Amino acid sequence: MRKFYVCIIALFMLSSIDALAQKDQKVVIDIRGIGSYHDKKELESMTKGQLMPLYLERVKILFSVIQYFGVTNKSGVTFTDLGIPASKDNVKALETEVQNREAFLNSNAQFLTGILPYSDTSNIIKAILFYEEVLKLVHTIQVE
Repeated sequence: MRKFYVCIIALFMLSSIDALAQKDQKVVIDIRGIGSYHDKKELESMTKGQLMPLYLERVKILFSVIQYFGVTNKSGVTFTDLGIPASKDNVKALETEVQNREAFLNSNAQFLTGILPYSDTSNIIKAILFYEEVLKLVHTIQVE
């Protein structure tokens, strides 16, 4: 069962990646972290209204990273760093991917905002704790 969780963590690990365009080069991966991590006791003292933004932020970061697992685990990586030609087609593909991801993340946030109030607070807390563990793992991999 532990291997299953490790696999799930690995899949979510790179979800906090945002693709950004820079002047001369396209940054493919830009992993950003979260402001702070929480423990169960701290989360249990919060209201559902306080938990929802934490949950949404973590989901957004994780969904942004997943797709880049097979590409790299480093932040600030450009096409050049990966040996990918910065051709017109590749740059356009990245720009399209950024737009599509943002549209998905916005749509997902709207959906979750509508259904989270009906979720059990304990489930939201468990999910936040799980996502934070994944993000810690992502950070650890970035440091190595």
